[in-house]
Amino acid sequence: MARLLPGTAVRVRRGRRRDRAAVEALLAVPDGDRLERVFRRILADLGTDVYVAEDERGEIVGMVSVLYARSLACGGLAALLDGARTRRPALLPGLLAFAEERARKRGCRRLAAWVDAGDAELRAALLARGYHAGELLVTRLGEAS
Repeated sequence: MARLLPGTAVRVRRGRRRDRAAVEALLAVPDGDRLERVFRRILADLGTDVYVAEDERGEIVGMVSVLYARSLACGGLAALLDGARTRRPALLPGLLAFAEERARKRGCRRLAAWVDAGDAELRAALLARGYHAGELLVTRLGEAS
């Protein structure tokens, strides 16, 4: 189900196992056996969509990840934009539109976005698309025993 981002030669397709190293590089996370297992599980999880943006040479230049969950609060399926990164800032609005479209097609009533405090580019792109700041309280949990 690959699709071109409007006005570009970049196609968006579902992420695959072989994309792991390129996705890790986009996210600037260290390589490791544990991360490889997590990536494999995420790709197999029906509650998560990972899409990559691939240029005409086959290089991965962006990615977007959306998590889905049933929500009592919104009375149906809700989505969380878990990550969106690109090597070309002009592609970010197209990747966000793609994520919104996928969430809509899955029947989601809401798409919230997880934005790291230092990710001004993603924050600006979301605000430009009509997202508004809400309150999300976060804590880090220790490793499970």
